[in-house]
Amino acid sequence: MADTSTDTGLFRPLIRFYDAAVTLSCWGYFILAFVFPFCLVYGGAWLLPGSREARFQRINSWYYRGFFRLLRIIAPRHRLQIDGRVKQVQSSIVVCNHLSYLDPLLMLALFPKQKTVVKAKFFQVPIFGWVLRTAGYFPADARGRYRQMMIEQVEGMKKYLADGGVFFIFPEGKRSRDGTIGPLHRGALKIARLCNAPIEVLHLTGTERLFAPGKFLFNAHRTNIISLTMVTRIQPDKHPVSYLEQQIRQALTTDQHPGGET
Repeated sequence: MADTSTDTGLFRPLIRFYDAAVTLSCWGYFILAFVFPFCLVYGGAWLLPGSREARFQRINSWYYRGFFRLLRIIAPRHRLQIDGRVKQVQSSIVVCNHLSYLDPLLMLALFPKQKTVVKAKFFQVPIFGWVLRTAGYFPADARGRYRQMMIEQVEGMKKYLADGGVFFIFPEGKRSRDGTIGPLHRGALKIARLCNAPIEVLHLTGTERLFAPGKFLFNAHRTNIISLTMVTRIQPDKHPVSYLEQQIRQALTTDQHPGGET
């Protein structure tokens, strides 16, 4: 959808104020909702018997769903268009192109049972790091203190996927500034081969128009559709990792015509 908004003349101060208000509201949600009530919810989930990991993953999904519900209210010119098939994905490795910091938040919101790779420094943040560790997320750095954590997560991956879990990753490792697909890291592809799990390739557009790389303010005033589309499924079988990488790159660079339900 074309951006029909204007940011010139007398409207510019109003637009900046609106964008700032939306940005601060989103940050307010992340801070305040995490402190209350979600810290209490995490604490209660920790005390209950059974799998803490699964409970924490589901709570994380609730937390980020709340963020996107808020976004729909305060930034209504941005519409979410999610392919209905994406919500049905289970027992799979999910790979997707990466455009904005919003991308992993959207994945967390969509998949109730999810794991992903998180920057190691976040595991050191009080309370938040505890949530990441309990939810079973992977540290991006497997050296030093994180080595054993990474080994344990990889060893348990086959059972996790067999039980319906989703491991999502952005194989480029960083956000694209121009929409092109950068070099792909092979870690998730090796896990797919190890576990013989299907690789679901998704294509995302529009998140960078709401929250652009290198910017602090959300572009809440713009007219935009954030679209997440199922592109293809790749069965790893006994294919070499280089073949899987080639297939994923081809799928992500093919011209797509996103569609789905809002």
